[in-house]
Amino acid sequence: MPPPPAAPAEMAPTAAIAMPRIHPPLERPIRVGALVGAILAGGEGRRLGPGVEKPFRHLSGTPLIEHAMARLRPQVAGLVISTHGDAARFSRLGVPVVSDSVAADADGRRPGPLAGVLAAMEWARQAHPFSPWLLTVPVDVPFLPLDLTAYLAGHMHVPEADILSVRYRGRVHHAIAVWSTELLPALRKAVMEEGARSIERFAAGHNTSVFDWPRRRGDPFLNINTPADWARAEAIARAEAAGASRGAS
Repeated sequence: MPPPPAAPAEMAPTAAIAMPRIHPPLERPIRVGALVGAILAGGEGRRLGPGVEKPFRHLSGTPLIEHAMARLRPQVAGLVISTHGDAARFSRLGVPVVSDSVAADADGRRPGPLAGVLAAMEWARQAHPFSPWLLTVPVDVPFLPLDLTAYLAGHMHVPEADILSVRYRGRVHHAIAVWSTELLPALRKAVMEEGARSIERFAAGHNTSVFDWPRRRGDPFLNINTPADWARAEAIARAEAAGASRGAS
């Protein structure tokens, strides 16, 4: 993978950096041309309680899927949304959408993010055959760093890992990862023939590396799974909006 472009001074890993605002205008994203991006948007969000499907729940007035797109799209060579079920519900967003082909279980539970990675990787191999890397992010990480691809691309070195995940403050975010598309046959076999569902377990069987993300104020990888997570994200969004208003006045 080619080395990333130099990061702006305020993005330096040793600096004390404020979380990027989630409201437009976005700060300067850094694009890495060798990476294709995929937003994993197949989860229902049951732990959030009844209501709208997780990708379409509004955080600070904007659906989670649109937060994810605004963060990731400027950083990658191509973008796809990977979901479960009817892909048409994402059609207004103007980006390719793929749906995994794994049926829900007898209790109606969806197959999980590994099936979403498979669907995205199959799309990437066809749509971007000369881009050997796929970056996946979950739909419920609304404060994704705008220099994510630059840091991850810079960490892919010889010998290259098959999968590179992000670790922040000791927690590994297995769904925020760069995948070699050479894994496609093994991934297809694991999901379709062996019933694999866990990204962590699949990754453990391959050449995997972890990138320790530099510490920043707050948690740029805040993952919204529960009502408490949602309340925290709303508080961050309100604080960022207030800061943006003060800066504009």
